[in-house]
Amino acid sequence: MNRTITALSMSLAATFVLMSGAAAQNLVISNARIIAGPGQVIEKGAVVIENGRIASVTAGAAPAARQGATVIDATGMTVIAGYIDDHRHIIQARGAEAVAKWMKEQAPDRMRELLESGVTTVQSGGDDNAGILELKRKIEKGEIKGPRIIASGGVPTARMKDEAEVRVAVDKVVKDGADSIAEVHYPNVVWPYHPTEQETKNLAAGIDEAKKLGVEFQVHAVSDLALVDSTRFGARKQVHSQNINWVTKEQAKEVAAAGVQVASICGFGSPNFDVYSHDNKPKFRDGKPWPEGIVDSQGVGQEAGYMPVNLRTLYDAGVDVSYATDTVFYAPAALAHELKSLNLVFSVPDLIKIMGPNSAKFIDKEKDLGTIEVGKLGDVVLLGGNPFEGYWNFLTAEVVVKGGQVMVDKRGLPDAGKPILRGY
Repeated sequence: MNRTITALSMSLAATFVLMSGAAAQNLVISNARIIAGPGQVIEKGAVVIENGRIASVTAGAAPAARQGATVIDATGMTVIAGYIDDHRHIIQARGAEAVAKWMKEQAPDRMRELLESGVTTVQSGGDDNAGILELKRKIEKGEIKGPRIIASGGVPTARMKDEAEVRVAVDKVVKDGADSIAEVHYPNVVWPYHPTEQETKNLAAGIDEAKKLGVEFQVHAVSDLALVDSTRFGARKQVHSQNINWVTKEQAKEVAAAGVQVASICGFGSPNFDVYSHDNKPKFRDGKPWPEGIVDSQGVGQEAGYMPVNLRTLYDAGVDVSYATDTVFYAPAALAHELKSLNLVFSVPDLIKIMGPNSAKFIDKEKDLGTIEVGKLGDVVLLGGNPFEGYWNFLTAEVVVKGGQVMVDKRGLPDAGKPILRGY
């Protein structure tokens, strides 16, 4: 199949390309299947991106390109909105010295891997507060090529003395520049479920303080009881599906009525293979043996059943389920593992909604991200395969565009258009 590129001002090599920190390009993507959003598919059309934002989405032939624009012939390819990971642990270090070492030695590769997987926006989860803000700054300045960072600040309310300490902590991370409050565990000891009176007061205080400051307060509640109670205390963003006990239809209806969103992290309970080793032994997400290495649970493997079923129960009740991996390992493998787990209970049309508009809404970016619409940011992924033929085709990113800038171009390489499943 002929997939050529015509450059009106420049040519892009048919190899892997990471662009410099240059300004957004003007792009015309022609002859593509376009998944504009849930239930919106153009079998052959064009997307025009100008000054970093989507200028038009049309069926049929592409409009005439502006002088100086780059035209990508996407014959046989599928265009979809850039992926959003609503919760991933990004910096594997804490403290200034360790973070500086990670930034120098690992950050470029880790950020490149996220882009290669198709992720153009990622929200941090419980990273070093100063470190994640520094990474965001470096990416925005073009010093490191990577996805857009939504920086969360950690506030461990369950371990704090009282409500006053919680409010001070929330105020500080927001003043420092955090976009949200990250992964607040409730309760600190997840099972048996016996939250103390003080940690409950602390949670409520944190939610209230964040609301006053206009930032999202995201709760990590992994049992059905913790989900319902934190919902009643005002939590509207849950960063973890429930891996302890079944969520009932009645509980799901209450959560939905409150307007709560739940980030998927469905693959948490299922074993990994070929990420940390190639010995065909099941591993937890951090490389420890599965199932005994599973944290925050009974650790007997039942989480692999609870999580997808609970997500489907919540989804059917009207809860907006969004996409998140809660991972630290190789980004394409993390995407593959999460999608494989979600595929147990969700269709491809469901996944398009979950990965697109629902994920954008979770980080309050639905006006800019999640679908291919005029006026939104030019974040798109050109896939070598058609997701409607199988979820694994979400893993076939060949070209990745962030804010109108081509960040990855793998056309012409031997693995172009094939699912990326390998681990480290």
